[in-house]
Parts: sequence; structure tokens; C-alpha cells
Amino acid sequence: MTTEPAITPHPTPSGDRARGSRHAETPLAWAISIMVHLLVLAIAFLVTWSVVDSKETEAMDLISAPLPPPTFEPVTMLERTITPLPSRPAAASVELAPDVDSNDLADLLLAADDLLAGSAALDVDASGDSGLPVISFGGVAAPAARRIVFVVDASGSMIGAYPAVIDQVEQSLRRLDSRQTFSLVLFRGGDADELPPRGRLRPATPLAVDNAAGWMANQTPEGRSDPAAALRLAFLLDPEVVYLVSTDITGAGVYEIDRDVLFSLLDEINPKDASGRRIATVRCIQLLDEDRLGTLREIARRHGPENSEETGFAFIGRKELGLE
Repeated sequence: MTTEPAITPHPTPSGDRARGSRHAETPLAWAISIMVHLLVLAIAFLVTWSVVDSKETEAMDLISAPLPPPTFEPVTMLERTITPLPSRPAAASVELAPDVDSNDLADLLLAADDLLAGSAALDVDASGDSGLPVISFGGVAAPAARRIVFVVDASGSMIGAYPAVIDQVEQSLRRLDSRQTFSLVLFRGGDADELPPRGRLRPATPLAVDNAAGWMANQTPEGRSDPAAALRLAFLLDPEVVYLVSTDITGAGVYEIDRDVLFSLLDEINPKDASGRRIATVRCIQLLDEDRLGTLREIARRHGPENSEETGFAFIGRKELGLE
């Protein structure tokens, strides 16, 4: 009896493929599972957060209370109490700082004078009535004005008459009040000297007049007589009235100036406006001796008020000045 050899079964190809596919599907299943779990956790977190937020909103709404009903009770007026300021000691004194010199103090006083004049001018304008004092020098009156400049001859020919002129200028200034402003310009040696501080008018207060008279007294007449530079300085101050005081305005000999040149200069610095009126009124005072050319008289005529009987000119001789 012959025995047939045992047949050992071999794995089929299809079985190997089945096992391979199962091993390949395992990572994919894990990934899907993880994603599903994450999605569930996210949904749970959102649901929990919305519930907590709604509870907090409801809690905040619950603690709000309605406003109290309005009342119409009268307001209680507070009593005003005034605490008196402590009184100053009677013996208190004020001392100037040691670094303030006389020039600084003079500037401060002039600034205070300017403020005083400005406040007075406002009061006058508000009332509509100026009431300004009339200006006068050597018997020659001028219209009431706020801005006045004296142009005074201080050449060598004025040595004898100069003290009397200082006295006349001081008297004229003391007739003014603090609403009116003034300055002085001296001409001598062909140049001009202006009352300091230059370039400004100052209110006609007693202190300012004292300073002006003292300044004039400290000047010494000298040199030739040429008013051109002094007149230019004077009109830079925008005056309403100018008093021109001199002995011989055009000079003499080698120092003589052409009167027509002087007339042209005055027409330039004191022109007529559209109505034919001059910017400023010029009054002229001839001292010591008569001028054969009549220059100052002609200036007063040309630069005075038109259609007026006033000449704006006066001659003051040596006798009137106390020199004879």
C-alpha cells in the first residue's frame, strides 16, 4: 500500500493582501478617532462658555436698580463766610533791590506814566469830551493836542537866550496834563539831540517835566544852526503840534542853509493829506533878533491851519527875554 505524501497548504496571495490592508487601515482609524474627539471637546467648550457668559449677563442685569423718583425740594443756600486778611505791620518798609540803578528806575517810572496816560485817554474817548489843555509857548497858542514836540535851537547864537528858553519850555509843559505827551529835540553843531529815551513821547507828568527841564539845562549851546536833522527826528515821533524855536533858522555866512531847501524838507516830512491839511501844525518862535528873510514866519504860514486868523508866529526880543 502506497502512502501519498502529505500536502502542506501554502498561503494564498489573497490572504497576504488582506493582512496588509488591515495594517494600513489602523493609523487612519486612529487619526479619524482623534479628530472626532477634538471636535467633541471643542463643541463642549463652546457650549460651556456660552452658558457661563449668559449667567454672568443675567447676574449683572439682576443687580441693576431703577433710579429713585425725582424730588422737588428747594436748594439750600450756602452761607458765605469772609475770612479777613491778616493786617500788615505798621512799620513795614519796602526797599529797592540793590541791582536796580537810576536808569532802570527812570525807565520804570516812564512806563508807569505811559500806562497812566493810556488809561486817561481811554476815559476821555469814552466820554466823548477831550477837555485837553491848550498849548502855548511865548504867547503863541496851538490847538489842543495829545502829541507835542519842541524843536529848539541850541547853537552858539543861543548862549545868551538859552536859559530863558528853558524856562519858557518848562512853563509850557507844566500847563499840559498826563493825557498829553511830549518830547524835546535840540539842534546844534549841524546835528540833533533828542530827549532820552529816544524815539518815544512821554506823558506830561510833573516828574517827566522835571526830567526834561534838567536835561535841557545840562546841554551847552554850541556850533552852527541847522534844523534839518532835528526836524526829521521830530516828525518821526508822529506829532500833532511842533514848536520850532530859533534865533536865525537859516544860519549865516559859511553856515547858512538855503531856505528853499528847508521849505522842501518840511513839505516832505509834513505833507498834506487828501483834504489838503497838514499832518502836524507847526508854530514858530523867533528869538533875539528879527529875521530879514522871514523864514520862520513863512514856515508858520505854510504849516499852520488854513483859513485861520492865527499867524502861528511870534517874535520874542532881547528885552522880553531879560537880556537888556
